[in-house]
Amino acid sequence: MYRFFRRNREKVLKYLLIFFLGIVSLGMVITLAPLPQGDTSTAQSNVLASLGGVDVTTQDLRRHLDQQFRGSPLANNPQLLAQFAPNILDEIVLEDAVVVEAQRLGLQVTDQELGDAIRTQFSNNGSFIGADQYQRFVESQTGMTVAQYESQMRQSLLTDKLKDVVTDAVQVSPDDVHREFVQRNEKAKIEYVLFKSTDFTKDVKVTPENLQAYFAANRDRYKQPEQRSIRYVLIDIDHVRPLVNVSDDELRSYYSSHIDEYRVPERVKASHILFKTEGKSAADIAKDKETAQDVLNQIQKGADFAEMAKKYSQDTTASKGGDLGWIQRGQTVKEFEDTAFSLQPGQVSGLVTVPYGIHIIKVFEKQNAHLQSFDEEKDSIRATLEKQKLDRAQASLADQLEQALKADPQHFDAVTAKFKLQTSQTGLFKFKQPIPDLGVSEGLQNLVFQLTANEVGQPVTLPKGVVIAQLAQVVPAHPAAFDEVRAQVEQDYRNDQSRVISESKAKELAAKAKTGDFKKAAQSLGLTPKESADFTRQGSVDNVIQASQLDDAFTLAPGQASGVLTVNSNKVVFQVVSHTPADESAFAAQQNEIRQQLLDQKKAFAWEIYRKNLKQDLIRQGKLKINQEAMKQLLASYSSANS
Repeated sequence: MYRFFRRNREKVLKYLLIFFLGIVSLGMVITLAPLPQGDTSTAQSNVLASLGGVDVTTQDLRRHLDQQFRGSPLANNPQLLAQFAPNILDEIVLEDAVVVEAQRLGLQVTDQELGDAIRTQFSNNGSFIGADQYQRFVESQTGMTVAQYESQMRQSLLTDKLKDVVTDAVQVSPDDVHREFVQRNEKAKIEYVLFKSTDFTKDVKVTPENLQAYFAANRDRYKQPEQRSIRYVLIDIDHVRPLVNVSDDELRSYYSSHIDEYRVPERVKASHILFKTEGKSAADIAKDKETAQDVLNQIQKGADFAEMAKKYSQDTTASKGGDLGWIQRGQTVKEFEDTAFSLQPGQVSGLVTVPYGIHIIKVFEKQNAHLQSFDEEKDSIRATLEKQKLDRAQASLADQLEQALKADPQHFDAVTAKFKLQTSQTGLFKFKQPIPDLGVSEGLQNLVFQLTANEVGQPVTLPKGVVIAQLAQVVPAHPAAFDEVRAQVEQDYRNDQSRVISESKAKELAAKAKTGDFKKAAQSLGLTPKESADFTRQGSVDNVIQASQLDDAFTLAPGQASGVLTVNSNKVVFQVVSHTPADESAFAAQQNEIRQQLLDQKKAFAWEIYRKNLKQDLIRQGKLKINQEAMKQLLASYSSANS
């Protein structure tokens, strides 16, 4: 089928283009609207969607969520995960639909193409990192097996092939490119007055009557949330330190059982300067070699290697002066390795040609393979074992104290004293507010606001130590009395009224400027306008106002004034001073970059329309079924986990 596609590519492209243009006209209307939910008759409660007989289950979605948010704080927030779940499911369905369509058209990814992609993605200085390191990285970073990862990568490559076919006909016209060039490069200059609401706070008149009226009109804003306080005991490391001792026999035993960790392989500490040659013509490579030789000559005459690396190296290490740190054998390509390990400390290589570029290498230190002695590692081993023992002692004491406190919660202080620890009590605090003396801890916050009266919670580890808390006091949520929140009411009133004054002043200036001289109109109101430098649509005015907020500056004629514009929480009124057309002499240098950016944008938009409407088509054909009831049950399970 794939060979057929290659032989008849033009026919397939024609078919796809007709199909694509047909769905785009519909898709322009419906792409951003909610998609039809499809047939919800799927019987199995754990099947969220079914495409051509292949099911997407709740387990599949949970796995995708886990992969998506691995290592993120969101991973432990069921409520937020529930918000993302429908979008993730939609993405899974879209990806599967695309793969099904690509396979229907006979597209495929060969083993050679998959292997090339993997070797490119997992390379170090142009060489594959090795099967073992590749497997460790995939399993630790993605939670998948290599087979699962490669299956996913094969689908991604297949998707890319279909994407290339679908977007192959997308074009950007010369007029589009020139129009974008003009948009990016024409400049405007304005005179303006920025009305910051904070500048008018002093003009706000505050009376008791005003504040009472403001409080009455905004009473719901001042509802006081529930507050709680806890009594707690803190078990810090110093409390268990006297219980911990590490003997010399333990140190030697640890050293012997971890002997391989103290073997240092042959290695060199090196820096390099890289001139990349991949994908370049022979003429360009020759120029790079001349430059590299000139740089080498300067280094040999005394130029600082690190400074030359920062200036000339085309590697990511350039900002660090080319520093590669310690290098072991087998970590780099053979040509680089042979040279680096042949140099003595302080020596600089000649030009070293490798498949992807030209290196200049400097070695700073060199170590032969050796075993670090027990005496060399004794202190670090002691620190490791002490840390392990302290952690175990702290955890053991916390477990004992927790059991004792839960057995007799009415005598929290007395029980704590038996363990030679002291009890403390916090002041009242709100949910998600730092806990007095203990700071910010999401885990402790969540625990405290689930406890009932006098209930003792499980130990929670904080930077200060392990805390065991008991709920001491609850002040329920309640409507605030005026005196309770007077300071906040006054601050809010001043802020609101200062915005009213600011907007009123801005409207007054805008009205005067429409019929007269902008500067004189401003001065008549006691205001001093500023004149900006020339700015583009991508720039800013005095690093205060983003030009994207001042579109009128490019549409109003010089001498015309704007109305009142809102810039963040402030107001601005301006008059156009001048327009500077785009410099056409710069068009040739920018047009290729602009064309590519516009093309990428159009292709991305076209591809998204294609995917969405492919899903629509599969639903209409009955090939794709969405089980909304199963999704509701899944979301409910996240909600219950969060409650």
